[in-house]
Amino acid sequence: MLDRTLLDEEPRGEPLIAIEKLRYMLDYSKSSTIATVLAPLLCIPLYWDDVAPLPFSAWFAAMALAVMTRYALLRSIRTLPNPPQDGRILNLAIGLVTLMWGLGWFVFVQPADMVSYLLYQIISLTVLFVGMVGYCVNWKTFFAFVLPLKVPELIFITLNFSEVVWPIALGSMVAVYLAFKMAFIFSKSWEKSFALRLKNDALIAQLTEEKNASLAANLAKSEFIATASHDLRQPMQSINIFIDMIDTRQLSEIDGSIFKRMRKSITVLNRMFNTLLDISKLDANMAVRERALHLVEVVHSLEDSFSDLCAEKKIKLSFKGMNHQVHGDFHLIEQILRNLLANAIQYTDHGHIEVAFDTRSDLLSFSVKDTGCGIPEADLPLIFTEFFRSDHSRSHYDGLGLGLSIVSRIVKKINGHCHVQSEVGQGSLFTVQTRFAVIAAQPTTHLQATQSSEETEGRRHASRQGNTSKGHLGILENDEALLYAYLQYFTQAGYTVHIVPYEEIAFQECLASLPPLDFIVSDYRLGTKDGLYFIQRLREEFNQDIPACIVTADTSPQHLDLFSQHNIDVMYKPIDIQTIDKFIATHI
Repeated sequence: MLDRTLLDEEPRGEPLIAIEKLRYMLDYSKSSTIATVLAPLLCIPLYWDDVAPLPFSAWFAAMALAVMTRYALLRSIRTLPNPPQDGRILNLAIGLVTLMWGLGWFVFVQPADMVSYLLYQIISLTVLFVGMVGYCVNWKTFFAFVLPLKVPELIFITLNFSEVVWPIALGSMVAVYLAFKMAFIFSKSWEKSFALRLKNDALIAQLTEEKNASLAANLAKSEFIATASHDLRQPMQSINIFIDMIDTRQLSEIDGSIFKRMRKSITVLNRMFNTLLDISKLDANMAVRERALHLVEVVHSLEDSFSDLCAEKKIKLSFKGMNHQVHGDFHLIEQILRNLLANAIQYTDHGHIEVAFDTRSDLLSFSVKDTGCGIPEADLPLIFTEFFRSDHSRSHYDGLGLGLSIVSRIVKKINGHCHVQSEVGQGSLFTVQTRFAVIAAQPTTHLQATQSSEETEGRRHASRQGNTSKGHLGILENDEALLYAYLQYFTQAGYTVHIVPYEEIAFQECLASLPPLDFIVSDYRLGTKDGLYFIQRLREEFNQDIPACIVTADTSPQHLDLFSQHNIDVMYKPIDIQTIDKFIATHI
C-alpha cells in the first residue's frame, strides 16, 4: 500500500526547486552565448553608415566587455554550492548584456526618424521574448534581464516625448507588462510541475522498493514451495511403490476394503501434486514446442493412464477420429486432454466418456464428452477459475479445482479457445479448437493405429503379469526408503538392479565392477552433484548413449530444457511404479 501522506502533504523541496531553476537558466545562458556574440555584430551593417563612429565604437566596445564579463561569470558558476549567491551572479551576467542593449536607444535611435525607432523597437522586443524563454522560470531573474533593457527605453521616451510616436511606445510598455505577468505565472506553474515531478519520483522509488520486496517475497515463496514440494514428494513416491507391491489377494476382506480406500486417497494426493506441477510449469512460461506427431501417440499415452481407472469405475472410454497427423505440441495437447479426462472420470459414476478428434479449417479440434453429473448453468462462467469447485459436486468429489484452470491457461497459450456445454444430470461436452495444423492423413494409419494399440495392450498385460524382459538397471537415489522400494520392485520384476553410489569416491570405485547398463533411473538432487552429472559420467564410461530417466521431486520447470539437451526424460514424483516400469521396458 502506498503511503498516502506522501501524496497529501505539500512538497518540501524548495532547495531542490531553486537548484533546478538555476541549472535550467544556466544551461540556457551557456547555450545562448553564441547568439549573444553574433547579435552585436549584426549591428555593424545595420548602423555603421547611420551612426557617428565614436558613439558606435564606444557602445560596441562596452558590449564586447559585457559579453566577455558575462561569459566569465557564467563559467564561475560550476557546482551550484550556493543557489542564492549563484543566482545573483547569473542575474548580474545577463543584466550587463541587456543593459548595453538598453543603452543602444541613445546610440542608434534618432527620435525624429521613424524607421530607426521602429527597427530598434523590433530589436528590443526580440531580445525581450528570447530572454523570456530561458529566464521566466524565475521571475526575479527575469526582472534582472528585462529592467536593464526597458528602463533606458522608458528614459529615452521621457526625454523625447514630443517626437516619439506614443501608440508604439505605449504598445512596447504593454508588451513589457504582459511579459512580466506571463513570467510570474509560468514561474509558479514551473514550480508546481517540478514539485509534482519530485512527488512522482518519490512514488516511483517507493513503488520500486515495494516491487523489489514483492519479487524477493515471491522468490522466497517459490523457493519454499519448491523445497516443501520436494520434501513431500519424496516420501509419497516411496508410499506409491510400496502400495503397488502389496498383493491384495493375500489381504482379508476388511483389510482389502481399507487398502482400496487408502489407495484411492493416495491417488487423489498424486493427482493434486501433478496439478500443482502443471501450474508451476505454466507460471514459468513453458515454451510451445511444435513437431509433427500422430494423434495415436496421444491416445496411447491417455489409454495407459486412464484405462485401468475407467475399468475400475466401469466406465467405457472410447476414442474417435485419431487417424490424423498434426504439427503441434505433443505435451500440451496431452496435458489438455489429460486434465479434461481426469475431470470427466472424476465426475462420472456410470456410462461412458468419448474423446473425439476433428479438423476445422485444417486445424485440430477435439472434444471430451461424458455422462457425468453435469454443471449448473450458473457455474459455467466460473469453472475455469482457479480453485473453483461447484457446490453442486463439492461434497461428493475431491480435488483442488485447478484442472479446468490449467486447461484454460494452456488453450490461451496455444492461441486456441475452449467451449463447454453441460446439463445437470446428463453430462458435459468440452470442445477445444487449437491453432495446430492438421497434416494429410497417411493411408496405413488405421492399420498402424490398430497394431500399436494391440502392442500397448500387450505391454500392459505383460506388466500386470510381471513378465517384463530382464536387463541391467542402474539406480541413483539418495532417499533410503525409496531406494529400498526400487530395489524390491525391480528385482521382483526381473531386472538385475545395480545401486550406484552418488558420492564421488564410492562412484569411482563402483565403476570398476559395474557391467554395461541397459537403463539408468536417477534422482536429480544427489548431494553435491546432480543426476545429470552421474548419467553423463556413466555414458562416458561405457561409451554409449544409455537410455536414462530422471525421476525427481524437484519441480523446477527450467530444468526441462536442460534434460532435453542431454536426451534424458524426466518424470515427477509421486508417480506409480508401473509407469516407470513401462517406460523402462519400451527403452531397453
